[in-house]
Amino acid sequence: MKRIIVPIDFSTYSDNAFLSALKIAQKSNSSITLINVVSTELDWKNLSKERKNQNQSILDMEAEAKDKLRTFILDHKLNTVPVEAVVEVGVPHEEIVDIAKKHAANLIVIGSYGIGHTNEKFVGSNLQKVLRNADCPVLAVKKAMNGNDLRKMAFASKFNEDSRPAFMKMKPILKDFQTSIHFLYINTPSDFINSGAAERKMDIYAKGLEDHVIHKHVYSHKEAENGIVEFTKKNKIGFIGIASNNRKAKSTYQIGTTDTVLFKSDIPVLSVKME
Repeated sequence: MKRIIVPIDFSTYSDNAFLSALKIAQKSNSSITLINVVSTELDWKNLSKERKNQNQSILDMEAEAKDKLRTFILDHKLNTVPVEAVVEVGVPHEEIVDIAKKHAANLIVIGSYGIGHTNEKFVGSNLQKVLRNADCPVLAVKKAMNGNDLRKMAFASKFNEDSRPAFMKMKPILKDFQTSIHFLYINTPSDFINSGAAERKMDIYAKGLEDHVIHKHVYSHKEAENGIVEFTKKNKIGFIGIASNNRKAKSTYQIGTTDTVLFKSDIPVLSVKME
């Protein structure tokens, strides 16, 4: 990996995202770009200087954000990881995705809110839209990850070939950490196949991935999301991988599955949008 993007709103959640990104960057020799967005519906980039000067409150918030971001970096031990700070003005999720594209980012690490959170902030209110629109993998975290967390991943999937390109986007991250991968097929009453058929799907999916340690599991539960969380906790796995699809299709999990898993647990989720 080369570049990691971390949205920052100066909350505990975004701080945990940055600490997680530092761990990943140290191992993968990556650089980090921090982004804070001053939120506005104005088409700020295309406004004239005169029009911008008529919005002094936004200019003041932009200057304050730059100062806070500099202080934020100084307050953390970077351990030689190159870190740059970017402040943009606009719609937060759009600016995050745009910066990721401009920097050809390999990963976005973003803080996630969950149960009990009611005060919608910069990160929390934009997480789903980043998941839906980012071309690179998105790692959503509630707590700071450590090296042990990154050693085992449960990849929850229906293991159809249309999700394979999304899985392949995860590979550089998994390779850097020599992550052992636990293929996880959740059998539910409404979408059930026999274990032998599920195992054959996973065997086919694993072809060409001999450079990774892969374990295969079929787990029965009445709900896919709760089954993913339950299996991951029982087996003390550090994070969950999901190839997400916006469409209501049985060939893969949906973006809503990622949201629900994040909402119901503290387990980090690595999500890649399917084309």
